[in-house]
Amino acid sequence: MSVHNHNDKATTAITATTTVATNDGLLDKPNTKKELFGDKLFGIGSMQGWRRTAEDFYKYLVPLDHHAFKHWNYFAIFDGHNGIDTAKNASHLFDKYLLECFHHVETKIDNHDFERMIKDTLVLLDKNLRKIVHDQSGSVCIATLISSKQIFLINLGDSRGIVISKDAHVLAATKDHKPSVLKEQERIRKAGGHITQSPNDVLRVDDTYAMTRALGDYAIDKHIIAPIPDIIHYPRDSTAAFVILACDGIWDVMSNEEVAKFVAHQALNTALDHIVSHLLDHCLQLQSTDNMTAIIIKVD
Repeated sequence: MSVHNHNDKATTAITATTTVATNDGLLDKPNTKKELFGDKLFGIGSMQGWRRTAEDFYKYLVPLDHHAFKHWNYFAIFDGHNGIDTAKNASHLFDKYLLECFHHVETKIDNHDFERMIKDTLVLLDKNLRKIVHDQSGSVCIATLISSKQIFLINLGDSRGIVISKDAHVLAATKDHKPSVLKEQERIRKAGGHITQSPNDVLRVDDTYAMTRALGDYAIDKHIIAPIPDIIHYPRDSTAAFVILACDGIWDVMSNEEVAKFVAHQALNTALDHIVSHLLDHCLQLQSTDNMTAIIIKVD
């Protein structure tokens, strides 16, 4: 169930957060019911799919606040695993932690300091989530902060964000934090972790984790599964048309370029939430077996 505090005024915050269930495994047939919401600015959609539970949460704030960041918009997806506590609480708290951090800044800051503040905020959030998470869950995160001049993509884990042009060129894209990435393998081994692989399975960290960075997952040393994001900055100029955020249920079966073409080709005559709906259906047809959540934001 989603909660939408919708108001037509451009200066009013619009928020939504999904709620989900709590078991593991695959269903006999997929749950194809969708949560869809959108307007001229964005479209959001989520489908449980083959999983027995839906562990994806999303949140958006348009605008981010009514004060210093009234010209910024915030969108985020939190893809949980092994339970929902981490993703659910992180979706409620991340924007609040960001604003609290930003509001303490009294002077104008450059992009480097802005990115450092975002990274520090996620590390602090992870530290404090330990006090309120009551299961063994973790969560990855893909988020974006968008102003009239700038686009920031914030990635922690194996969800992904891309910036695309009207003609479907991928202008910027986050890189997944997975055990197959050599840089992540080196970092994990230095931290005392191990990269393992069972027959017919993906590479994992210590036989368990299919991603190398996340919130939560407190059963493992946090130096191994670190809460430190990578951040990409792209100017909001005439080349950028859409920002697309999605969890790995989408990217497991489609490339950046395929998603870009899928969205761009429909954007001229299809509402954004309908494009998201079509994207979820298409990924299900491509045999995605994970929860699927995607957000398309118009930025041109």
